[in-house]
Parts: sequence; structure tokens; C-alpha cells
Amino acid sequence: MTPFEHLSRNNDEADVSDYGWEAIRFWPSVPKPEIPENLPPEVTRIYLQAERNFPMEGNEEAAGTMYRKALDIGLKRIDPNLDGTLAARIRKLSAAGKIPIDVAEWSGCVREIGNDAAHEETPVTRKELEDLKNFSDAVLRYLFSLPGMVKKRRGEKLDWE
Repeated sequence: MTPFEHLSRNNDEADVSDYGWEAIRFWPSVPKPEIPENLPPEVTRIYLQAERNFPMEGNEEAAGTMYRKALDIGLKRIDPNLDGTLAARIRKLSAAGKIPIDVAEWSGCVREIGNDAAHEETPVTRKELEDLKNFSDAVLRYLFSLPGMVKKRRGEKLDWE
């Protein structure tokens, strides 16, 4: 019997390491997560979950829900006193000059995608998920990455470090 006979499709317990083999890389390679810089740890943790689910077909709701949650928690970090829906909080941040008006207008359609991912039976499309990902990325970079880069340049610590 050759070592390969034990590695049949029907043998779920076969392990190539039993025969001195090891996986050195996977093909196709798994995409690396793209996480905005200088995020608070809790936002990074949630955004990472979204990024891990994003590349996999069939995980659109999981990724969409986590992108929306990362935005939600990020906005609470910017202003813990904000209340109301995600859209209302984005409008309030825009009115206070913390988010550009264009971002607040963009949020109207993208926010609905996040809601659908979390609450609706109809699946989120890849295009909708890409829109939500791009919006989340842009807002979090605007709120955390850019100010964090300025603080680091000045030699200041971020609030969560």
C-alpha cells in the first residue's frame, strides 16, 4: 500500500503531516485584510471580522453587518453623546463639522445596505457590499486615520494608546 492510498477523498481523518508533508502556501492566496490605520482597538477588531468575511462569496451579510458595526462603534468613539439611528448620528457629525456634508449625503444610500445586511431576508449583493466597504473605509480613515497620522507626526499619542 502506498502512502497516497490513505489520503483518499473518503478518509476525512487523513493528515498529510503524518507522511512528512507540510503546506508551505495556499493557492489561491488568501487576500490580506485592508484595515484603516490608527483605529481604536474595538473598531479594528470588528472591522477585521468584516474583512475576513468580505472575500468569501456567500458571506455578504456577515461582512456587511460588521462594516456597519465598525462604523457604529467608531462614531460612538468620536462622540459618545450622539444618539439616534446611524443616519441621524452621521447627520449630527456633519452639522458639527466633524464629517463633510458629501459623506453625510453618501451615507444615506449606503446605510440602508448595512441595515439590510443585519435585518432583511433578501441577500446583500456583491456590489452593495463593495459600496458599504468603501464607505466604511472612507469614513473611518477620515475620522481616525488622518487625524492619527497628524498626531503621530506631532509626536502625540492616540487617545487609545
